[in-house]
Amino acid sequence: MNARFGKDLIDEKLVALLRQNARASVAALSKAVNLSRTAVQARIVRLERDGVITGYQAVLGEAGSEEQLGAVLSIVFSVHPCAPVVAKFRSWPEVTHHYSVTGPIDAYVLVRAENSAALSELVARFSALEGIASVSSAVILKSD
Repeated sequence: MNARFGKDLIDEKLVALLRQNARASVAALSKAVNLSRTAVQARIVRLERDGVITGYQAVLGEAGSEEQLGAVLSIVFSVHPCAPVVAKFRSWPEVTHHYSVTGPIDAYVLVRAENSAALSELVARFSALEGIASVSSAVILKSD
């Protein structure tokens, strides 16, 4: 059994394959783990039911986003636990990633905005949220 999520090595390999390509066919997955399609489908259903796989997502490329401004927001919360505050902004379309961290900063939020005025308005929206003590931003100049 795997200590990470209590499943066997085949489950772990299925999860790794789905991380690489969530649209992989059951036939391709079954070939990769040397099991029947029915067995692979049953494992995927179980992994979803057990909360190991909680969803699938489209990962968008950077094409067309050169016109947009990327930034990292440093957030300090005034309330703990902070999950209710995070829930308020997590689904905002400008938010691409959220990281809870240790230290003097409570979270880093990666965002994309159309321009500097839109970024300024976004920072103001964050600052106005109840439960946020401070927000600072750093514009991303280059991504390697």
